[in-house]
This record gives sequence, structure tokens and C-alpha cells, in this order.
Amino acid sequence: MNLDVDFMLGKMASTEILAMEIWKILDKEIKSISQARLHCITLYETPRNFVEYYGE
Repeated sequence: MNLDVDFMLGKMASTEILAMEIWKILDKEIKSISQARLHCITLYETPRNFVEYYGE
């Protein structure tokens, strides 16, 4: 993934880092089109293994 996905180039491929990078993309887009704010991203690997990210 860190070789094939532009926003992951040079980063370790982990669920935590992927969630953070997705946050950056979504947060920027949401702010550019509305006054809404992103609250949380939940990214699942399996039903019992997931990460929740609430931004920086």
C-alpha cells in the first residue's frame, strides 16, 4: 500500500497511519465545502481489530 497509494508513499503501512491520512484528506475537503467538521474516523481491519481517530 505504501508503494501504490500516493498519500501513503514513504509511510509505514498500518491501520493507524492510514486512518490519519484519510482524516487529512476528508477534513480538508469537508472544510472547503461547508462549515461542518469531521468528528471521528473508524477504520476496521476485522470485526475485532479497528482504530478510531479523532484528529490532531
